[in-house]
Amino acid sequence: MNRPYLVDPMFHNYMNNTLNTCHSTRVSLYYYFLNTTIVLVFVCIFGYALYRCNAYKLSDHEKQQKLVQDQQYVLSKVRYYKQEVAQKNENLDRITALPDLEHF
Repeated sequence: MNRPYLVDPMFHNYMNNTLNTCHSTRVSLYYYFLNTTIVLVFVCIFGYALYRCNAYKLSDHEKQQKLVQDQQYVLSKVRYYKQEVAQKNENLDRITALPDLEHF
């Protein structure tokens, strides 16, 4: 026995095709939306990184000032250690109080 169908087979095919078309359209829209969102996120991250690199970049004048400060710091440390060595040698000479052999 054949069962009676409440829905015409042509209508069933039409609805199936319509639903497949809707699904294809929805997937396509999701695909474009997702890709556009990902591209925008990457552009924002890349732009922010470029902004941060440029914002903290020293100008030529600031670079020159930093170089001079670094040189002054190194020279001050050299002077300080020279004075330390000279003072230690002087203190050693005072402690021993031995005459220099060069003067005899």
